[in-house]
Amino acid sequence: MTAYLFFTSCLFIIACSGTSQDLPDTAPSNQREERPHSPITFVDVASDIGLRWQHDNGASAHKYFPETMSGGGAFFDFDNDGDLDVYAVNGGTLDSSMTARPPNALFRNDRGRFSLLDKAAGAEDRSYGMGVAAGDIDGDGDLDLYIANFGANALFRNDDSQFTDISQTSATDDTLWGSSCAFADYDRDGDLDLYVANYVSYALTDANRDNTPYMSDMNSYEGNTEKGYPHPANFPGSPDRLFRNDGTGVFEDVSEQANIYDEGGKGLGVVFADYDQDGWPDVYIANDAVRNFLYRNAQNGTFVEGASLAGVAYGQDGQMEAGMGVDWGDYDGDSLLDITVTNFQAEPNQLYHNEGNQFFSIETFTSGTGMITLPYLGFGTQFIDFDHDGDLDLFTANGHVLDNVEKIDRSTQYPQRNLLFRNDGSSNGPVRFEEIGLQLGLTSEQVSRGTASGDYDGDGDVDILVFNTGETLNLFRNDNEATDINWLWVDLRSNGGNSHGVGARLILAANGMEQVREVRGSRSYLSQSDYRVHFGLADAQRADWLEVHWLSGLKERYEQLESNQILRIEEGSGQPIP
Repeated sequence: MTAYLFFTSCLFIIACSGTSQDLPDTAPSNQREERPHSPITFVDVASDIGLRWQHDNGASAHKYFPETMSGGGAFFDFDNDGDLDVYAVNGGTLDSSMTARPPNALFRNDRGRFSLLDKAAGAEDRSYGMGVAAGDIDGDGDLDLYIANFGANALFRNDDSQFTDISQTSATDDTLWGSSCAFADYDRDGDLDLYVANYVSYALTDANRDNTPYMSDMNSYEGNTEKGYPHPANFPGSPDRLFRNDGTGVFEDVSEQANIYDEGGKGLGVVFADYDQDGWPDVYIANDAVRNFLYRNAQNGTFVEGASLAGVAYGQDGQMEAGMGVDWGDYDGDSLLDITVTNFQAEPNQLYHNEGNQFFSIETFTSGTGMITLPYLGFGTQFIDFDHDGDLDLFTANGHVLDNVEKIDRSTQYPQRNLLFRNDGSSNGPVRFEEIGLQLGLTSEQVSRGTASGDYDGDGDVDILVFNTGETLNLFRNDNEATDINWLWVDLRSNGGNSHGVGARLILAANGMEQVREVRGSRSYLSQSDYRVHFGLADAQRADWLEVHWLSGLKERYEQLESNQILRIEEGSGQPIP
């Protein structure tokens, strides 16, 4: 998080020359605009429907580093009743014992209203929490939970909606500073393996050192006597972990054998996808202030790191950036999966376009997502089709890492509003995005971190869950008044241990276009989204056909699918295709 473009200097000069009215339109200040009517509105309903929960980051005068980086959670169906429940990862005071820290929370969804479950149904881990991933590690159909912590990580097995701590017996209780984590069947043996991104090597005693704080290169920092959170450059990186599942829910650390062990990484975001269309899951890692990683699956239990050659290791000018949140998605409809990465203030959120042949171009500014993101500090991010028009839009959650940033740089602030970019669906030239968050009701300002997406109320629309550090969470319900749009959610069930079909590729044809999606839950930052796959059908009453490419190698086709339903598909139930 070292780069400060000329844009930041301009913002600072403007901010110091006058009042907040002098700020540019893109600044994350208390913006309020007259909103034109839209058939879609996002309404924060968290408190009204029982999601009354506040994250505790343990903020202290010590400025312990984890305090400003925490805040993740999950949208997942833990009790197999067909609706999405919520798991919220907590922090607490770092210099207190685990018994004194607040627990993680599990909320059960009952027809759109949530109730807090006692002791999180056994998964109330009281470590200082960061990220979470959900996956069926033992093939029993229930989603289990893995928690990445500042301290020993935890794995909870789901036994008929009651969780049991198997962290030690599963050999997954890694003690490095874990951040985001993800389940995937990287070796295609039929069960879910586990990737854990680790951040930096940090101990609480490091807070007593004379660490260089964030934004210390700003002229306005001189003479500032307040202690700031330390920059990641003060600390060495930590290697990520890859745990291979033996088929019974016991894991082996194969990081070195698989060639993903790198002590120079400072991982914050992790997401799997088959970007080269060879049928094997690859993985992208967003690193903080060092180059990002792209591990291509070599199909023999190992990976080949090739981010630099692919063009996704650095920013547009070849600089290392502060990668936070990540997601894959085919935003321009060419059947190739592209990458979005959120970054620090004055570093645009990058949009890497997949050109094929294992190469990406940077479309950050040509897409319209570059300039507006410069004043913000992005964390969680999602490719979603919020308006059901068949192309992928982009959501970004923002919030600064310095709780006193206003005293250093008046062009920004600690709480920030989130951004929603609508895809113009262009077929003539590059796709352009327009930021319309304010128009659709996303006006509130928090210090946001993790995000998750899914349809919690069963109305077909994609809702957005946002976890905020030190604050209450948000559940932005998507209220769509339009009556001439249609949708389809697909819920896969595969044979073997990977019961939810994680890694399967879906191709759907409707309205003369094809949409490509993959089943993945872990994406964004520290968070888990719904495994069900959403397709917007616009005004089509049905989809012409759907292909499912399972990781087992089976490819199946389904014809003439009615719209506006959640379609459960069992592996082996369709028409086989070559």
